[in-house]
Amino acid sequence: METQERKKKSIWKIILTVEILVFVAAGLAALYFLVLRKTPAFEFIGRFLSPLEGSKSIKERRVETKKPFAITKNQRYYKQLTDPGSINVLVIGTDADGTNYDTLLVVSIEEENNLVRFINIPRDIYIDYSDEVLERLKKAFPKYTSSKGIFRINAAHTIGRLIKYNNDAGRFQDPEFDFTCDLIEEVFGIYIDDFIYMKPDSFARIVDYFGGVDIEVPYRMKYSDPVQNFSVDLEKGFQHLNGKQAEGFVRFRQGYDEKGKFWGIGDLERKKNQVNFVKAFLEQHMTIGNIGKIISIAGDLEEYVITSIDRAQETAEYGKLAEKLYRNKFTTQSEEIECKDVTIDKVYYLKLKTRSE
Repeated sequence: METQERKKKSIWKIILTVEILVFVAAGLAALYFLVLRKTPAFEFIGRFLSPLEGSKSIKERRVETKKPFAITKNQRYYKQLTDPGSINVLVIGTDADGTNYDTLLVVSIEEENNLVRFINIPRDIYIDYSDEVLERLKKAFPKYTSSKGIFRINAAHTIGRLIKYNNDAGRFQDPEFDFTCDLIEEVFGIYIDDFIYMKPDSFARIVDYFGGVDIEVPYRMKYSDPVQNFSVDLEKGFQHLNGKQAEGFVRFRQGYDEKGKFWGIGDLERKKNQVNFVKAFLEQHMTIGNIGKIISIAGDLEEYVITSIDRAQETAEYGKLAEKLYRNKFTTQSEEIECKDVTIDKVYYLKLKTRSE
């Protein structure tokens, strides 16, 4: 009985993940009938057909962020990136071995403006941690200063785990996710309503299930890293990418150009490529005809995704919100985070433009 219940929850987690990526929730009613026998039926349909707006339901689940101490030394981005009334979902993508966060993408949904805003947080951003965090880190990991790049934002989850942030009693009952989300709220002023953590290989699988993506490759992308099991070999120009090629496109940071010269594009340029890919994916696959594919990939991707959306009721709330956006032909917009290159203790970082500057 417990195993069956866990499977029910996993199915809902995957369905929600795909909804966020492709916004095909216009077909959630049909989706409900397809999976009726495998889901908490009354809970889902009750919330989906409720007169209460999906965004309002999501906001009512919010709880006050209770940080045990300041995470940074008053590090604040110089401007607000999201609307105060937006719903914010953090999409996390990892490197090949799952050690670091390769992607930190905030999907900010503005229901009133019918807008979906993409905020791609550069992985190399330097975090100026508070003395409290550094003291706790020193006790848990005395040699942390020798760990290259430990102060990059893509390693924040590791620090959260080492210092046992909030003792598993935070909003998400996980020190890694709680620390990362609280950090983003403190630095950028963005409250994270939910998160979606995509394990290695899940990205390529999702792209393949939807038949790939047509996109303009802005320059030659050729690079191979056997250690991370990563390779990409794409010519410049408009072309169709399968899952593996798409993964190479969004992860490419350095490699060889048309003349065989080694060069790098940097993290900010890579973020632009990632946002362009998401936009192309939405434009090409946000169709009612793709509804059935949610069902087909749910079971297969179950082991590749972790999310804070645990119940059919919560999935339906996002479904209602996505259905409204789809019906009103929502628009997308990307926000670039302003940074500059710096070297700290011989390590490359990106320094945020802050209010104090």
